[in-house]
Amino acid sequence: MQRSIVASGWVVRSLIALVIAGPLAAQPARQPRVSTGTIQPEWIAAHVRFLADPLLEGRETATRGGELAAKYVASQFETLGLKPLGRDGSFLLPVPLRVSAGVPSRTSLTVTAGGRTESWRWGREFFLHADKRARDAAMKGGVVFVGWGVSAPEHGYDDYRGVDVRGKWALMFFGGPAALGPDHRGYFASLAVKESAARSHGALGVITALPGPGPLVEEKFDQLEGFGWLDEAGEPQSIFFERYTAIRLADSGVAKLFGVAGRDWTEVLRQLGSGPQSFPIDASLELVAAFEHRTTSASNVAGVWEGSDPRLKHEYLVYSAHLDHVGNRPSMAGGDSIHYGAIDNAGGTAAMLAIARAHTIRPRPKRSVIFLAVTGEEKGILGSDYFAARPPVPASSLVANVNLDNFVMINPIRDLVGYGAGYSTIAEQVSSALTRMAIQPSEDPLPWMTIFTRSDHYAFMRRGIPGVMLFPGKRSGDGTRDGSAAQRAWFDTIHHTPRDRVDQGIDWQVGARYAEVNMLIGDGLANDPRRPRWRGENHFFRLKEPGRP
Repeated sequence: MQRSIVASGWVVRSLIALVIAGPLAAQPARQPRVSTGTIQPEWIAAHVRFLADPLLEGRETATRGGELAAKYVASQFETLGLKPLGRDGSFLLPVPLRVSAGVPSRTSLTVTAGGRTESWRWGREFFLHADKRARDAAMKGGVVFVGWGVSAPEHGYDDYRGVDVRGKWALMFFGGPAALGPDHRGYFASLAVKESAARSHGALGVITALPGPGPLVEEKFDQLEGFGWLDEAGEPQSIFFERYTAIRLADSGVAKLFGVAGRDWTEVLRQLGSGPQSFPIDASLELVAAFEHRTTSASNVAGVWEGSDPRLKHEYLVYSAHLDHVGNRPSMAGGDSIHYGAIDNAGGTAAMLAIARAHTIRPRPKRSVIFLAVTGEEKGILGSDYFAARPPVPASSLVANVNLDNFVMINPIRDLVGYGAGYSTIAEQVSSALTRMAIQPSEDPLPWMTIFTRSDHYAFMRRGIPGVMLFPGKRSGDGTRDGSAAQRAWFDTIHHTPRDRVDQGIDWQVGARYAEVNMLIGDGLANDPRRPRWRGENHFFRLKEPGRP
């Protein structure tokens, strides 16, 4: 699961600890043993053991390890008898990418306040998000604090009300207001959406406050940003990250800038829990920056299992899972440097492969089924967004997406939440599958993590294709803690660290059960003569594109 708009890791924990309540009381329950008996646990285990092996060096996007993973999945698709969707009979679909980074030796940030001018240090007070369309930048202006940087007056929330940011830097905290609810919060907390809001109000640029130690903040963000997929005009595209230059402030920079205004950032953040808190800061920031760019590519992998109905076989259900993780990165903490990504997302890829294998021994569905392993999810769900924007089949023929990502295959499945399902009639198929598997539906167990916007189903949904991703619910805990607490502990201590290994206590039976319930959802979608239909409020995240139903 991509962490670019995340609530995991110590940086955001330092923020959410001030604005969320504690975990719910534990609710132990017996584990149901209902199963279709189709998918075997060893099918999941075998794929995870290979994909999370040190040989693949953490499956970083556009690296040898990532491409080895892609070729492994392609070989599995071929063995299963799927038809390739790439050019020249290949299962590999190249995704053109631009990778951009700031150049510290040619970048300076000077801050003037109270008659004094001070040069701030890259990696200590600040670091940068690079403009992927420019070689350099020179920007100077005053500063206005705009809370979370969220402008959603149609939903009763606007951090820009009462302040003027024209020609100035808009300073904001990472994240978004809990008052919006998790799905809207995730959308409006997107760094790209925040930048758009700032520019629409006339801001010079964006400063994001991430109050943690500078080197560690930079290390965490360096895992994730800097990539964009390239369109036909060579323009880089990204759902989540900013289009232009943006400043990231670490702890000492945050404290200094709020100190100019006579404010303690922790108290300001606490007050944000009650509503917008925006004010000007009597300081001027001048940034001079240089950027480096390189062009590369990585592979999506796609194969299709043809449907049986003469008409419906020209429509497609898409199962997706992301292949990539964050690679081999020495950490400030020392120790193992390989981020194996066994759960995130070798597990999801393995479950998708198991569902594909099950299709070869079961009656063919009416619709055709695309099995898609995507690259660049950790860089802002890039591979899935590229596929949904440039599909190898007619865009209007894609009817639904079932996404498999980051399912923590450790604790028994008692209940599940279907992220995104409520926006369409996919909810009916989810309900039917859960009933058949004796699994209870759940509310979002981790609302502050805004999971709806953080994985590949979202890339499909924003382009008009209904989708769903299943996740453990509030009751699927470890027997001593409820699901919320158990999952929070996993995200806090294992997610996006070298500890996400095969030996962390994975229960392959749980993995098989997870694959089975996703298979049942897909069965319903692939065999229902009616396409899934949108319902309720979904306009806030959906792009308006021609050719989409």
